[in-house]
Amino acid sequence: MRWACEARRAALTAAWLACSAALAQASPGADYPSVAARYRVSVDTGRDAPGSAPREQQWVFVREPHRVAVSKGDSEEIWQRLPGGGITLQRVLHRQQRVIDYSAGELAALQVEVDWAALSRLASPEPAASTEWNDAVQLPTRITQRLNGHTQVRIELLDWATTAPADWVLPGSRSADYLHIDAADFGDMAYDPAVRAAEALDVQAGWRRHAHGH
Repeated sequence: MRWACEARRAALTAAWLACSAALAQASPGADYPSVAARYRVSVDTGRDAPGSAPREQQWVFVREPHRVAVSKGDSEEIWQRLPGGGITLQRVLHRQQRVIDYSAGELAALQVEVDWAALSRLASPEPAASTEWNDAVQLPTRITQRLNGHTQVRIELLDWATTAPADWVLPGSRSADYLHIDAADFGDMAYDPAVRAAEALDVQAGWRRHAHGH
């Protein structure tokens, strides 16, 4: 059953990437109300034993005027909009206890153009996605995607609040003591496990053709 677990893990990663920054043309800055939301993400690969439960995760999404962050278990993305209009990213990798810092210049070097409006609304760039919306907070209540023709991913809003409840584990709250790695230094750290993990996410997002050392 190992292959089934790997397939579900890959599908969750694909869903995570599809619902992070939309890599289309950058749109004008848009501001939406601050909100914290919890989502349930379930994956059915279509290859599991009959009656088996889909793999599930809970994601936490936080939107503030100049910060958008998403936590999904083992990893997080924390996007920051700078006063001058630039955007930075931190990838938090909990297994490796590392934070990968992408400066605005490094994102530009990778030709990443972040659609801040889509990012702020957890919008999926995947045109085949079926999406239902909560217009009051400008967030999806349900996203349904089919990946690779057979894997179905459902992302469902569980609850939201203008201020996150005290018992929610928010993005950035677990990584204060993690070591930081500058994404511009990847070439000198090709075999570091955290670098390899971050580069794999970059490749899946279409930011790189391949990882260093491959």
